[in-house]
Amino acid sequence: MKRHIILYVLIIFCCSLNAQEILSSTNKKAVKIYREAMMNQHYVFETDYFIAQMKKAIKIDKFFTEAYWALANINPYQQPDKAIEILNLAIKNNAPREAETRIKIAEIYYKYKQDYDKAINEIEQISDSQFINEKNKLLKKYQKVLEISQDTLPFAPVNLELVNTNFDEYFPSITADEKYLSVTVSNVGDYDRDEKLFISRNLNNYWLPANPIYDLNAGGNVGSQSFSADGRYMFFVACDRYEIVGNEGYNSCDIYYSINTNGKWGRPIHAGAPLNSPEWESNPSFSPAGNELFFVSSRKPNFGGCDIWHCDVEILDGGLLKFSNARNLGKPINTDGNDFAPFIHSDNQTLYFASDGHPSLGGSDIFVSRRENGVFSEPKNLGVPINTERDEVGFTVNSKGTRAYISAKNSEKPERGLDIYQFELYDSIRPKSMSYVVGNVFDAVSGKKLDAAVEIFDFDTQTTISESLSDKKTGDFTVFLSDLPNFGLNAKKMGYLPYSEKIFPANDTLKIALQPIKQGEKFILKNIFFAFNSAELLPQSEKEIAEITKFLKKNANFNIEIVGHTDNIGGDKFNKDLSENRAKSVYNALINKGISAQRLSYKGFGATQPIATNATDEGREKNRRVEFIIK
Repeated sequence: MKRHIILYVLIIFCCSLNAQEILSSTNKKAVKIYREAMMNQHYVFETDYFIAQMKKAIKIDKFFTEAYWALANINPYQQPDKAIEILNLAIKNNAPREAETRIKIAEIYYKYKQDYDKAINEIEQISDSQFINEKNKLLKKYQKVLEISQDTLPFAPVNLELVNTNFDEYFPSITADEKYLSVTVSNVGDYDRDEKLFISRNLNNYWLPANPIYDLNAGGNVGSQSFSADGRYMFFVACDRYEIVGNEGYNSCDIYYSINTNGKWGRPIHAGAPLNSPEWESNPSFSPAGNELFFVSSRKPNFGGCDIWHCDVEILDGGLLKFSNARNLGKPINTDGNDFAPFIHSDNQTLYFASDGHPSLGGSDIFVSRRENGVFSEPKNLGVPINTERDEVGFTVNSKGTRAYISAKNSEKPERGLDIYQFELYDSIRPKSMSYVVGNVFDAVSGKKLDAAVEIFDFDTQTTISESLSDKKTGDFTVFLSDLPNFGLNAKKMGYLPYSEKIFPANDTLKIALQPIKQGEKFILKNIFFAFNSAELLPQSEKEIAEITKFLKKNANFNIEIVGHTDNIGGDKFNKDLSENRAKSVYNALINKGISAQRLSYKGFGATQPIATNATDEGREKNRRVEFIIK
């Protein structure tokens, strides 16, 4: 431990010296001793000699501030009182740069002793006007942490004993239905060597022993994994694999993904640029909407340390993913410290992440931020005792928002290192509760199971709530619902007609029969809406208009006829005109989206072609429809 710490200190000081740091001492002999000790790599592994040299420099010049700092920085984690004693001696001897020395003392009280009152007291003694901004910033930070530390919240963690081993387990990830749990396991225990992916299955509310995911563990380090909410994708990080994607090469730690088909993980796929870069990438988290991936990168621009980024994602036919528009998540999420390990909940609004840049209890803590209208709120520390003076790094929550999973030191059996714990989440930091429904996609003619993109969207906002890829072997999928009264559903696959439906939270299993494209075939998009007795398209129709536009652009060889229908309420002429005007409204909407008028035609049949009884409200609603016929 001492060797690692002294090496870190020397790296920091060598960077300063390379920048020609101006030292406080003018004594040539003391400065020479100091510089030789800092620069000579031979002394990296001789801590006792390094200490002796620094003490010698201080004895020659008791005002040599940087020598005191070097001594104090050797091992503040294991010997915080010794470090504070050395720094206080510098102040007692009237060494220059007192304000900076007091800041260092305060940081030791804060990081290594969790004595926030003494940290505040130390900062309050700074009188140098040049440090007034830093003083105020640190006072605000320490006072906030003191407030957090005094508010102990409900926390009853349960060790997942069958999942955990004598090695370190961290970065827990669950499918939103809590059927599967994956973890990163390191048999070295230092977060960065000999890491492998393991998976556990939930049987009758008990997590079974975790087993290696052999299909994904080939090569060097593999870890920092996360499921997509529906469990169809596994995102993970692999290091030291050299990949060529297009004309670009990658050889650092990059993000990969794998698609699960009938219980088996497929070949790892390098995500490519712009998600990956020549810099370090890690901690992927896929949004339930299927259109966004959060991740961590050391690339520029950043705010100082590692930052949380996000990029756009498109699920292509067959499940391959296309990544674009990578960008820094910005403030208030990122800081000048390290912000990492994002987890976006299945509500697509609540983001949990780890940070040592926001006010924390000493190391990195877990924070929560909520997104509204595309903007994330000021992060909130999850508080004591979920967060401790140690580093908290891995956190995930089930779809209902009631139960969380975290990686933490096993205090009862320290020899077991980091273990995975589950606990009930208290109300103030819970995400929005989400339910889920399952379904199945198949070919309407042959009955063959299909891999299709299935999307659930909010009628009012027209935003995607959940997108799932059905299993190409079984046709099964899982999608997520909030507390809205009803939702729209779209399903699509190349070679098939678009499919849409209105669904309700009470739905059990969704059966989706996709019709192969052929001339003369007709289909109904059931989420096109008009104002009462009017041809005015309502805003809730925007998603469907967009879907038919995409379909036409991808299938440029086909034209369509748009046909309007009504129920039997009202006169024949009124219904005929209304149905034709509604078809024309859709026709105009598609032209406005860039579809050539030469590919479109329209007509109305009024109430002459019902597909259900007109004796009930439900039947009449089915009869009020717009059909599309392939030409």
